[in-house]
Amino acid sequence: MRKAKTKTELISGSAKCFSAVLIAFFSLFFCRPVYALSVRGIPAWLESAVLRSLNAVWSEIPADSNIDREGTLALVASRLFTGYGIKIQSESRLPVIFFTPAEKIIEPEIKLNTPELRGAALEWFNNDIKGLSEKISDLIKDLPQSALTWADEAFREEISKLINSILPGWEFSQQIFISENSTLVNLTFRPSAKMILAVKPSLYSHTIPVMFRSDLEAKLIPAFSPLIGVPVAWAEKHKNEIETLAREFLEDRHAVENLRADVKINFTPDTVSDLEARVDSRDFMFQVWVSAYAGIEGRYPELGTFFGFRPSWKLQPEFYAELIFSLEDFSLTHRWGGRIELLENLWAGVENQWPENKYFFRLQYSPVKIRRPFALWRYSPELKVHEAALGYKIDEHMSLEFYYYSGGSKNEKFGLRGTWNL
Repeated sequence: MRKAKTKTELISGSAKCFSAVLIAFFSLFFCRPVYALSVRGIPAWLESAVLRSLNAVWSEIPADSNIDREGTLALVASRLFTGYGIKIQSESRLPVIFFTPAEKIIEPEIKLNTPELRGAALEWFNNDIKGLSEKISDLIKDLPQSALTWADEAFREEISKLINSILPGWEFSQQIFISENSTLVNLTFRPSAKMILAVKPSLYSHTIPVMFRSDLEAKLIPAFSPLIGVPVAWAEKHKNEIETLAREFLEDRHAVENLRADVKINFTPDTVSDLEARVDSRDFMFQVWVSAYAGIEGRYPELGTFFGFRPSWKLQPEFYAELIFSLEDFSLTHRWGGRIELLENLWAGVENQWPENKYFFRLQYSPVKIRRPFALWRYSPELKVHEAALGYKIDEHMSLEFYYYSGGSKNEKFGLRGTWNL
């Protein structure tokens, strides 16, 4: 009877042990930690995962005087956490589990596979991952090889923290290769689902004619094609570098360099990213346009040009010449004047007009961006002439406005004027 009872106890103990192993295995990464136990001898990043498992096992071992709870815990731990020798000591009635490497420690090799990037994007990526291999190696440099077979998920979580801090928006896959004399950790990177699919440049300027701006915008598209396919979050991190790259690219163009223009860039990363450039000369302003009237008797198509010069004075005034050539009778109207910018894009000044040789006050609101309203008012006290316009910039070339002219009660004109900016 005594032998049978002993055998039954052994079978019962083995069953309980096996049950505890299963419970520990399935709860290694899914159970809420209780932290009733403590561990020594393993990396700090691995403690949480190990404690989740050990607490689950400990809670399932009956508190029975006939059962060696600590011995059972040590047995289960040695089965679960291969690569380590396990010893248990009690402190304040709770076990402390000591982990001692049971294998020769092999220094790991970390291989980072750079994604297919071009130009500046590749340079930024390589700069971001500098030192990453060493940090990953430090995580497992004291870890036995066998431990990587059960610690891989916790290891991946720790790598994810490192990568998210330096490569936002990038995802990775992890492969661990173990041989007798080497350990290789292979990481491959890929962009997240939210990536840049297109870069849409927009160039605005008071000083560069539209024909040159359109050419510069067209050149920006291939210049920033290396951004296609990179994560939006990562592009946000490198927003300053992208804006600097765009500014340097435009400053190297002859149309910008010859005008000594200042370039301001604003990059907004998104699936379709906006690259907005403001280019204005510090000294010159130049515009060319063609206008046509509708519903106004005696008004014919005109060709106009505007040239301004800005000396480096305190109020930054602008002195300008404006020539308007009538395409009906080939007459020429020319104006010379000066103005200052009262508020952003709001100009006020005085000009003289020939052939009348009379002066006009001029107030003009002219925004740089398209799809914006604009306004013009001119008044000559000597001629008793009012001229006003209120319009809308449809696109880079085309604008449409309501035009009003009054040279006295018998000479009032109101209609539409369309302008094509060259």
